[in-house]
This record gives sequence, C-alpha cells and structure tokens, in this order.
Amino acid sequence: MKILYYFQELDTPMFQWQRRHFLDELLRHDIEFETFNPLVFENPDEANSNLLNKATTGNYDLFISNMGYYKMLYVDTLEEIRRSGLPTLRIAWDNLMIPYIDEKLSKHFDLVWLTAKETEGIYKKWGVNYFFAPYAANPFTYNYNKPNMLKRTACFIGTPHGSRAFMINSLTKNEVRVDLYCGGIKNNRERTTRNNLKYSIINPSATETIMNRFRFSEGRKMLMGSFINRIKGSAKLDYNNYLVKHDGLPHEEMVETYSSAALAIAFTSAGHTDVLNTPLPIINLRNFEIPMCGGIELCKYNEELAGYFEEGKEIVFYNDNEELIDKANYYLTKASDEVLLKMKMAARMRAEKEHSWWNRFTIAFNHLGLRY
Repeated sequence: MKILYYFQELDTPMFQWQRRHFLDELLRHDIEFETFNPLVFENPDEANSNLLNKATTGNYDLFISNMGYYKMLYVDTLEEIRRSGLPTLRIAWDNLMIPYIDEKLSKHFDLVWLTAKETEGIYKKWGVNYFFAPYAANPFTYNYNKPNMLKRTACFIGTPHGSRAFMINSLTKNEVRVDLYCGGIKNNRERTTRNNLKYSIINPSATETIMNRFRFSEGRKMLMGSFINRIKGSAKLDYNNYLVKHDGLPHEEMVETYSSAALAIAFTSAGHTDVLNTPLPIINLRNFEIPMCGGIELCKYNEELAGYFEEGKEIVFYNDNEELIDKANYYLTKASDEVLLKMKMAARMRAEKEHSWWNRFTIAFNHLGLRY
C-alpha cells in the first residue's frame, strides 16, 4: 500500500514524533508513506495546485491529512482528490483541544479518525463519517530491555509546567525522589531534515480559537482552567534535595530511562484544568510510550486509560494526594524487584499487543475497505 501524507512538517518535536512513531512502524509492515509538505511552496494556492496534481496522477492507495484547516487544505482540492477515486482520511490529532479547526473541511473526507471521544458529538452534528482510536506507540523504536538494575526513583521526562509541577512538588516535599529530565540535550546526535520552508502554518487566530472554545463544554473548561491559572500564577518547582534535575534525553536514553526506572510520572489532565474541581481528562502519546518501553506509569486515575491498562498489574493510578504519596513510597521502597519487573513486562506485552500504530491504522484501512 502506498499513502500520500499531507504533512505540514516542521523540525520540532511537536511534528517530528510522527516519523519515529507511525511512519517508521508502518514501513515495517510494507506500508509506504510519501509526505507532502505544503510549507515548501510559496503559498497555500501553489501548495494545493501541486498537491492536486500529485494525488490525482500518482499511484497512491490512500490520501491522509494531519490537519483539516480549510485555509491550508482547500475544500475544492479535497473534493477533486475524492472524485479521482482516491480514498481520503483525516487524522484529528487534537480533536479534544481544537475540534473547530475541522468544521468546514471534515465532512469532505471519506473518513475522520478521532483521537479523543469527548468531542465526537460535534463531528456527528457536522455529518462526519468518523471512528475513534487513541494514540499508540511504535514497539520497534520504543522497545523494552530488561534492566540489569532497577533504579528506585520516579522519573519525569519533559517540561514540568502547571499541574506537572504540583505533582512533582507533592512527591519531593514528602521525601520521594524524582529524577527530572528537561531542557537541552547534551551531545545530541539526533538530526532531522530541515526543509526550505516558505511560510508558516496558517491557523485560526487567537481570538477565533478562544471564541470557538466557548462553543463546547470541554473548551469552556480549558478556558476556565487557563483563567484561574493566570490569576493564581503558574506552579513553580520546589528545588530541594529530593528533586534531581538532569539535561534532556535523546531518544535512546529516554527509552532506557523508562525501562530502568521503578516509576515513570505521567499526566492525564488537559491544559491547566487540574486547577478545577473536575479536571478535563486527556490521553496523550506519553501514556502509550511509557508502557511500550516497559515503564510503570504513575498518573492520576483516568477512566479511559484504565480501560487500556490494568491497575496494579500494568499501571499505577492515584485519586488524591495522599494516595499518590502512599503508592509512590510503596513501589519505590517496598515492592520487590520481582513485582516491578513483572509489571514492566506486563505493561510492555499489553502495549505491544493492543496499542501499536499498526493496530490503530488497520481500523482505518478496514473502514475504508483497503487491502493491506
């Protein structure tokens, strides 16, 4: 199968994760991706003209877009692609956060893949043909190697802003060691290809985005969380003897850290909504990357995530601050190596069996009646 992927690609982690995740994994299943970056053309008009020519004259089995904003991918372009007989799929990576970016274009795709359930009612109202499947992880690039020695620490890899800082502070103030990996990466040998970009991605304005968030309950929660956070001020990390800060990690070392640490901290609340009485739950890449690496994920209880991994056997949930400290102390100081290694292997096996990108993409292929 050969796929043409409309990929507005920038040389940043926000975009490059796709190459390490599904572009790599599906290639191992003999699925060929050819990317089309509209940003290398002079303007969207030129990009759409070239896209239409490529899609309708090339030997492709499927057209996919990673963005559905009508000022970047035109309705007329998409309709011409469909009329040529090429099936079309929109992957809505951020449909929980910004569903209204899809409003004018989504119904013109043959199929839309939603990565969050919460806003599916909006797409249903628009008359969109859609299915739901969450994020996943690549079992080849996020591998698990049984550690020679477990590190009795809780690790967090990323930027500790907002509710993340609150959680880390709660742990370290209660004498739970946290290894924090963030910031620049020393001696980083990873390189990505920089394209000669002609212009920036065109998105809705900040005002339009705010107004659109008033239109749905999840959006209003995000606005309220941001408002309260701004009034109170963002949480700051408490640098004490139990918080050990390290440089950021290149990919291979990140995988090794998740594999060897007793616990890996993750988060399940969107934006700044942790400041609300009922935060807005969210599932993201890290929730699948950690178990795929054989990491034991420590995060606040999330009903959806609890359906993917089994509490106490493949993942560790907490409901309040007291339970957070109790469970962190148990797994870091009392649980045996045997118990931890058994959980790590179970997490990896579950992720590999049920939460790979191949598992997700075959759902889309089946919906579209494609052979693979």
